[in-house]
Amino acid sequence: MSQTTGDGAIWAVVVTFARPATLDSMLSALGRQTRRPDHILVVDNGSDVEVSRVAAMHGAEYADSGDNIGPAGGNALGMSLLLPRAADGDWLLFIDDDDEPADDSLLQRLETFGKDAAASDPRLAGVGIGGSLYRRQWGVFHRLEDHELTGAVELDVLFGGSLPMYRVDVIREVGAFDEQLFWGFEEAEFGLRLRSLGYRLCAPGPLFLEARRLAGTQGDSGGPRRTPLDKAAWRRYYSVRNSTVLARRYGGPAASTIAGVGGAAKGMLALARGRRPIAEIVLPAKGAADAYRGRLGRRIDPGLNSKVSA
Repeated sequence: MSQTTGDGAIWAVVVTFARPATLDSMLSALGRQTRRPDHILVVDNGSDVEVSRVAAMHGAEYADSGDNIGPAGGNALGMSLLLPRAADGDWLLFIDDDDEPADDSLLQRLETFGKDAAASDPRLAGVGIGGSLYRRQWGVFHRLEDHELTGAVELDVLFGGSLPMYRVDVIREVGAFDEQLFWGFEEAEFGLRLRSLGYRLCAPGPLFLEARRLAGTQGDSGGPRRTPLDKAAWRRYYSVRNSTVLARRYGGPAASTIAGVGGAAKGMLALARGRRPIAEIVLPAKGAADAYRGRLGRRIDPGLNSKVSA
C-alpha cells in the first residue's frame, strides 16, 4: 500500500488479534474498494508472525503492540503512529478486522459525503455509516428509527464497524481513543467527548439505511434485546464497566446508577440463567464496582477473545 500524504488522504487503522485469515479477507475487501485507503496500518494485539505476513502481502504497514491491549489500546496506538505523518486535512479511518464493507463503492461514497459535510461546517469531526444518540439523563443509547435516516443524520457516536472516519486536525485537538477502556465503548467515549466539545458527527442517511438492510435489522423497533445466554462473561464485565464509566463522565445524575447497578443486575441474572459458575456470575458486579473505583485497563483476561463461553 503506497503512502501518500496531503489534503484528503485516508489513513486506515485495522486492529486484529489472532485471526490472520479474517484479516486477509478484510484487507482483500479494502483492496477492492473503488476508493482504497491511501495507507493501511495493521495493529497486531497478538504478536502473530502470520498476521505480519498477511499485512506484508497486502502492502500494509505492520505494528506489533507487544501485548493484548484491546481495541481501545490498539486504535490509540494506531493514532499515535499515524498522526505525525498525516496532514490536517486528512482522515483517520478505523476498521474492525471482521466487518468487511458491504460493497466495493462504500468508502468512496462515504468519503464524498464527509468532504461535502466538512466543507460546509468546520465543526464536522467525523462520519460513518452507523451510530446512535445518547440519552444523557439515563446513560443509554437511543436507536434512530428507519424513517429518520434521511439526509445527513446527526449522531452522538459512530459505531465501530461503521467505517468511522475522523478529521486529523480534530483528533490532534481532542486526543486519541481512551486506551484505558481496553474493550468496548471506546468509539462511544470518543464520540461523546467530541460532542461535549461542540463537534458534530453524522452519517449519510441512505447509506445508514442500506447498512441496516444488509444486516437484516431494517424495521427493528430498537427496543431492548435479550443478550444471548452464552455471551462470554468477560464481555459482560467490560460492557458494564465501560458503560458506567461513560455514564459517570457524560450522563446525568442518575445515569451511572442505571448503567452500573442496572447493568450489573441484568448481566448477573443472564449468567445465572445460563448456569454459569459463580466466579463468572459476579463479573458484571465487579465491572460496576471497578468503574466507580476508577479501576480501568485490562482487569479481566479475555483469553482468545471468544464471544461466547467455553
